[in-house]
Amino acid sequence: MIYEERRITLKRGQIGSFIAQFKESTLPAIRSHGGETLCTLSGLIGDPPEEMMQITAYPDMAAWTDAQDAFGTSRMENIDIEAVRHLKPIAYRPKETIPDEDLRGFYGHRRFFISPDDLDEFVHCSENGIWPRIEAQDARILGLWTTVASTTPQEVVLLTGYHGPAHWEETRALGDRPQQIDPDIWNRGRELGQRRRDMTIKSWVRLMRRLEV
Repeated sequence: MIYEERRITLKRGQIGSFIAQFKESTLPAIRSHGGETLCTLSGLIGDPPEEMMQITAYPDMAAWTDAQDAFGTSRMENIDIEAVRHLKPIAYRPKETIPDEDLRGFYGHRRFFISPDDLDEFVHCSENGIWPRIEAQDARILGLWTTVASTTPQEVVLLTGYHGPAHWEETRALGDRPQQIDPDIWNRGRELGQRRRDMTIKSWVRLMRRLEV
């Protein structure tokens, strides 16, 4: 699988028109080439709502290339600017098919910059420490990717779903253990979370709202 990250800045007041056009023409064309859009997100905290992002999965680069006809010039009436890059999955998320019960109304979009030498350890700390802890708090990991292009430092992209801003803040707090969480899961999450923070050169996060499409 290959994943497309499409960042879109809409013209003011064009969210409804953009979503309608995407549902009516762009998404069916994507699907006709074997693609599937995992999420359509709009800025909530850290960006205005006109700052959009979509993650779309394709079987391979050939399918992605064929699907580019879906993004025609008629979209220009809604869009100010957009940029696209390719991502590759590096963990057991995203799932091949994402069930409805895994979807959340809000997503934390986080970018990490690390040494390429630390990538395997970074994934280990995420999969075996941090993710079990926050999923015990009813968050859901959508996916973990890195860029197809090799860079130094290496960028890692994480999308995590939450029920709302308060839920997001709750999972970030590392004070007393919530009663419903197993002590081993909590303690391992804290330990591996610290290891992941230690190897992170810098990181950046914004909270986004998932739009129904």
